[in-house]
Amino acid sequence: MPVTGLFFLPNQGADSNPTQDILNRLTAHYSPTPAGSWTLSHRLFKGTPSSTPAPINGPEKSKPPGPRYLQILSLSHHSPKTYVAITATHAPSQTRVGTPASSNISAEAISGEPATIISIPQGASSEEFIQLILLKFGPLWQARQMLNVKEGLAFEIGDFRVRLGEVKQGVGGGAQTGRGALCEVEWVGGEADEEDWEGGGALIAGFWEGLGIRGARKVFDVPGLTEGEGSARQWCEILRVRG
Repeated sequence: MPVTGLFFLPNQGADSNPTQDILNRLTAHYSPTPAGSWTLSHRLFKGTPSSTPAPINGPEKSKPPGPRYLQILSLSHHSPKTYVAITATHAPSQTRVGTPASSNISAEAISGEPATIISIPQGASSEEFIQLILLKFGPLWQARQMLNVKEGLAFEIGDFRVRLGEVKQGVGGGAQTGRGALCEVEWVGGEADEEDWEGGGALIAGFWEGLGIRGARKVFDVPGLTEGEGSARQWCEILRVRG
C-alpha cells in the first residue's frame, strides 16, 4: 500500500494565496512533471444531541461523549467510489480540539476507535444518499460545511506523486470562500507495510520540509488498512471541522 501524507495550509488573509505559494516552492526546489488534474468534494455533518448515546453509568459518567461526525467524500483519483465515514463518539479529552497544527497523529489513532467507513458508487447513488441525509435524517445530522477542490494540479517528482489544489467552501455555483491549499504527497517508490511505515513517512516529511513551508496541518496515512479505506480515513481526518 502506498504511503501518503496530507498537508493543509490555511489562508492567512485576503491577499494570501497558499496554493500559489506551494506551487512556487515546488517549481523552485524540484522539477515537477505535470500529471493531469483532480477534484474533491466533501460534505460534513455533525451529530445532534439526540443522535449521541447517553454516557454510561460508573466512573465515566462525568465525561459526556463528544460529537459524532458524518462525512461524505469523493475524490476523482479514487473514482468510482464515494466514501461515507461516521466517527465514533469520544470523551472530550480524546478529540482533536486544540491539537497543534504540526501533529500528524489522527484522532482515531489517539482514541483507538476508528471511524466506520463504507463506500457507495459515485454519481446518482451518492447524490441520492446526500438527499436522504438532508431530507430524512435532518434531526440526527446537522449540515456543517461543504468543501471542494476544482481543477487541482497533479505532478510527478522523482519517487513522489504530488496533488495540489485550492480548497473552497460553499455550494457549487454560488458564492464560495477560499479556505486554503491541500497538498497530497504520495511516495510511489515502492509498497510499504507497517514495519516500513515510519521510513516512508520520513521520506514524505523530508520532501515537505524541503519546501520550507511552515504552518501546515499534517496528517499521515493509517497503516494496516486497505488502500482505499486508508486514504479516505486520512482525507476525512484533515477535512473535519476543528474547534
